[in-house]
Amino acid sequence: MVSKSEQLEQLFIEWEYAQENEPDFSWERTRGGKNITKSHFRRDGIIDEAVFSKEKRKVLFISNEANDDEYSAKFNPKPSNIDDYRKYYETGCDDWLGKMRERTSAIYKVVAEIGINEMSDSDTAIHYAVMDLNKRGGGADVKGALHIYEYCKYYKEFIKKEIEIINPDVVVWLGTKTYDIDLHINFLGAKQIGDKIYFLIDDKQIPILRMWHTAYYQGKIEPLQGYSNRIIGKLCAKCREEMKRYNLI
Repeated sequence: MVSKSEQLEQLFIEWEYAQENEPDFSWERTRGGKNITKSHFRRDGIIDEAVFSKEKRKVLFISNEANDDEYSAKFNPKPSNIDDYRKYYETGCDDWLGKMRERTSAIYKVVAEIGINEMSDSDTAIHYAVMDLNKRGGGADVKGALHIYEYCKYYKEFIKKEIEIINPDVVVWLGTKTYDIDLHINFLGAKQIGDKIYFLIDDKQIPILRMWHTAYYQGKIEPLQGYSNRIIGKLCAKCREEMKRYNLI
């Protein structure tokens, strides 16, 4: 049997080829930064398939794009979120400015209903899956998200396929701006049922939680108790609100 990781790698090879051969007229709309090239491609997906396969609630974090324009786009055209999250798991150190690995791990514990002190944040980093919509990456701010809209429109079949291969039980969508322009409905096959939105895979309804991006710190919400870091506490409180809205807790 072909593993999910092998399926994802084959998808990424095809996706890379499509990116490199994207017509210039489209490339002008999908490009996310001055240093980004057609061939810049950041791999992502399931951090550790053996661990992920045993999870009672398989969680996928979907974010807009990596902040690569001033970083890896200058020196590494083929970065990997898988390697970066494994490094965080192994070292316990999140050296990213926005602390995304630390914060997604804390949010994951809320979704998986793991106690705040039951497992360290870094230890949870191999228990879930992550993916960027825009595999080329962009800058520090998506601004109007127009290039991400165009990227999803152009590469929708690849993005849909990645979600289908991962086949999560819950999706945490990190970024209200792209959630609210309905990228999931317009291009990725999601359906709105009442006031909730779901991906439908293998006759399964997969809730899509509307979350702030992990870099957002101005949310007007009381942090969950027990968190010394107010930003993480707020993100986790927001996640609990969404879980309640979807009747997940």
